[in-house]
Amino acid sequence: MPSSSQQPTSSIGTSTSLPVENIRQTRPKDLTRGPLSVAKVLVDNFSSVEGRRDPSTIPVQDGGVQKTRHVRLITVGLSHYCEKIRWMLDLLEADPTSDIYYTEDAHPPAFTSFATVSASNGQASRAPMIVLDSPPPGADSNVLFDSTTILQTMYPELYPEECKKAIIEFEEDMCRRLGPTVRAFVYHQLLRPEYYPLLGEVGGMYTSKIEAALLGPMLPKGLAGGMRKLMGINDNAADISLNTIREVFEDVSMKLDGGTKEYIFDSDSRKLGFTAADIAFAALASPLIRPPEMDAMVGGSKLADKWPQTLDDLSIELRATPAGKHVLKMYKDHRFGVGRTPRTNHSGQVIIPKSVARNRIPGVGISIAVGAIAAVSIGAYRWTKQSRL
Repeated sequence: MPSSSQQPTSSIGTSTSLPVENIRQTRPKDLTRGPLSVAKVLVDNFSSVEGRRDPSTIPVQDGGVQKTRHVRLITVGLSHYCEKIRWMLDLLEADPTSDIYYTEDAHPPAFTSFATVSASNGQASRAPMIVLDSPPPGADSNVLFDSTTILQTMYPELYPEECKKAIIEFEEDMCRRLGPTVRAFVYHQLLRPEYYPLLGEVGGMYTSKIEAALLGPMLPKGLAGGMRKLMGINDNAADISLNTIREVFEDVSMKLDGGTKEYIFDSDSRKLGFTAADIAFAALASPLIRPPEMDAMVGGSKLADKWPQTLDDLSIELRATPAGKHVLKMYKDHRFGVGRTPRTNHSGQVIIPKSVARNRIPGVGISIAVGAIAAVSIGAYRWTKQSRL
């Protein structure tokens, strides 16, 4: 693989700017035309988003508060931005002083807007998005989107006052330079015909059966091309992304003093410990590092040899850096922590989305759904040929 000193290759006339963090939002009217409209009807009829986990089943430590404040977390299961908020909510739910518990509403890539557009009354389509029964302290709405806004609003303790401004600047820098480039580089590999089966399987995990069934057939019939277009993914964007990823890992390695610091904002005179900076960097880097705690989210041993060799090679390269080792350590020590307190994962625990069953497919409906899926796939191809995706 090329070294970090090499410049990205690009053709004349191509952009040299970074992929953007927030891609174009899906508008309500976008869900009323073409194959997405048919897919939405199927998803709406054969799945539900109304379920909640039963708070009485969540263990409460002696002296801890009851879990009474519910958060609906709408995600793309694969998304590293969504993993950032999933991690935060897991820490809050495990904290005996917090009354927060949550239910994850995961969707495949491209289908999340079915839930987010409705939940936000058309204000936004991106994930992660959280929906509360009432606005949280400091917010005007019970619906929050943008991972940085959510993290700052829901868990301000992750921003110690003495370094709050610097932590926010670091987090925003990671969301600008690391988040979009990781997404562009990974999807550039996965949105190739030979990896459609892998993306279809992993992208449909922990979602509803109807969404999982739709994703695979729709990828080669226009959905993959539409995703590339929407996210601006091409060879040039992938080259720029790879170089930027390496630069970010070098920058964070230096910020960690070559690995001698335990946390990103620690110093010789100040031990801040685990902060939003550590969550932001580790979560946004997780698709490249693939820490063991994420194993179940990417198919585990069943799919371990199915991933593109390019991603495997980059993972090995980045894991060897101080920044990559920091990601692995943060996942091991803090992914199943209690608030900001570490709890080292010695048992091989893996992340499983905290969701509830969303399927409502009666036996007679399966044959209808299969026929509809085929129709959507054919429609997607025809629609794409007309350049409307």
